[in-house]
Amino acid sequence: MEAFWFWTLVILLVIATFAYPAWPYTRNRGIYRRGGGWRYAPATAAAMAALLIFFLFWIGLLAITWPWMAEPVPVN
Repeated sequence: MEAFWFWTLVILLVIATFAYPAWPYTRNRGIYRRGGGWRYAPATAAAMAALLIFFLFWIGLLAITWPWMAEPVPVN
């Protein structure tokens, strides 16, 4: 399962990079012809999905490690 999430994250980051409207091959295609903020929709959606995976990963690590943390030893 870890490999699945890793490659999903990698693919989303690649899509976010190559879907950016400044690349020459995206300027006159599909959604990029609309102009305005619509041109950034594919790159933004892929980047937000990648950030969500990062966020959920760190929340998962906190959920796993928090109960197992040692209590601080009182110093007299």
